[in-house]
Amino acid sequence: MKFDYIIIGGGSSGCVTANKLVKNNANVLLIEEGGDYKNPFLKMPAGFIPMLNGSPYHRFHTTISQKQLNDRKHDIAQGKILGGGSSINGMVYMRGRPSDYNAWENEVGDKYWNWDNLLNSYVTLEGNQRFNNKYHGIDGPLKVSDPKYVVKGTDLYIKTMQGLGLPFNSDFNDGSQYGVGLMQLTTNYGKRCSAVDAFISPIRDNKKLSIKLKSIVTKIIIENNKAIGVEVLEKGKTHKYFANNEIIITAGTYISPKILMHSGVGDEEELKKHNIKTIVNLKGVGQNLQDHHEVPYVVSTKKGYGYYKQDKGIRKIINGLQYLLFNSGPVTSNAAETCSFLNPRDLSDNIDPPIKLYCVQIMYTDRDTKDIKPNHGLTLTSCIMNPRARGDVKLRSPDPIDLPLINPNFFSNKEDLNLMIDSIKFARKVVQSKPLSEIVINETLPGKNITSDNDLENFCKRTVKTNWHPVGTCKMGKENDQYAVLDNKLKVYGVENLRVFDVSMMPRLVSGNTNAPAMAIANHATNILLRDS
Repeated sequence: MKFDYIIIGGGSSGCVTANKLVKNNANVLLIEEGGDYKNPFLKMPAGFIPMLNGSPYHRFHTTISQKQLNDRKHDIAQGKILGGGSSINGMVYMRGRPSDYNAWENEVGDKYWNWDNLLNSYVTLEGNQRFNNKYHGIDGPLKVSDPKYVVKGTDLYIKTMQGLGLPFNSDFNDGSQYGVGLMQLTTNYGKRCSAVDAFISPIRDNKKLSIKLKSIVTKIIIENNKAIGVEVLEKGKTHKYFANNEIIITAGTYISPKILMHSGVGDEEELKKHNIKTIVNLKGVGQNLQDHHEVPYVVSTKKGYGYYKQDKGIRKIINGLQYLLFNSGPVTSNAAETCSFLNPRDLSDNIDPPIKLYCVQIMYTDRDTKDIKPNHGLTLTSCIMNPRARGDVKLRSPDPIDLPLINPNFFSNKEDLNLMIDSIKFARKVVQSKPLSEIVINETLPGKNITSDNDLENFCKRTVKTNWHPVGTCKMGKENDQYAVLDNKLKVYGVENLRVFDVSMMPRLVSGNTNAPAMAIANHATNILLRDS
């Protein structure tokens, strides 16, 4: 069976790409390993919270042993559903800052990838509830709005940070992140707006679009260094589909390089280990892995300021009814309404602040801190925006069904670790400052007895985890860069008719959540493809 284009991966980037190509009258096959986005629970902004530790819509990767973390392994969740992360994430709409994209321009030598040019894609896609200016659009399909419900603890955090000297920032997406404020969300007046809602639903009945769900692409068929089709595992049987024009990979930072390697595109030495014939020797495939990593600082608080037990017992029923009847209340919240961008070593430093300090109105713990007894509380999560650490993704075996080996390499760079320790110290200062201090009862993590730098270092190594923003494993770069996988048009070097349109293309991680960038990149890249067709 032949299509004009085949898109591998039905996440945020894949949905945007499919939408634009179908609207350009192309026959498109979109292949997604997960199931459909139909569960009404996912449309509720708070619906993702009970799923953080597992659901049918997640895949969990376990990292390889991390020597620098005392041989610890940790879990990393990835969306396994049409819409990808946009269907199950925390809905934060964040773009990063100009310096991130201008670094891309320098990396690839093409101003088309700088902040000013990417901004056009952001504005085009966006339908913002509140902003209408040169930084924001109001007519786009991706709905973006303010939090519909804000708890008292959030207000206290914002006032405390201002008291410490940070300015209030009403818009983290206009290129200036410094300050404290509320984060905008990919919600539409109390309902999640996923990439499926924005880009697939409007074309779902278009005969030009074919969607295959619960289907795994095992390899790309390459003949004479030209991508012509894909092999797909469906219900235990292998099928082949072919493209008249191009094949576009949007399978994400962990799976896109895996598919390339199983197809014979990658580091020759790595492929030899698995008896895979090398078609194109690209050393950069799977390298340059970057991810925001975070460490939680947790305190217990007086009740009535956050979300503890709002999903239990009679409160769950009341909140559910309020949402169903009035589209209001705690169910419309993502529990992380506010954050600040700052330098914990110098609060007056307003240039490219290195830390995003989330304030989550629950005791936000995971599998590595499950010994903590839940209670009324809040979590200040320090997240490094431009980590120096670099990891990699490699094949586990020759079997394309096996998950890849992931090495995030968090804290492999000493400066990352030192910055995190200083941010934890600053978080302590925050909860000791008014008015937030008036509701704080006790420090739960790391604990009052953890005071020395050595103890804080061990705490960070024990609790550091992903912020679910992996990028970079098929990076865009100049042809003379031995680790570049893609050129400035996101074409795979050495293979015709093959491109990668997801966040694995990033040479450098942006200073913000990656769902919005994933869509802007795909929009931008599809414009290039259509322009050159």
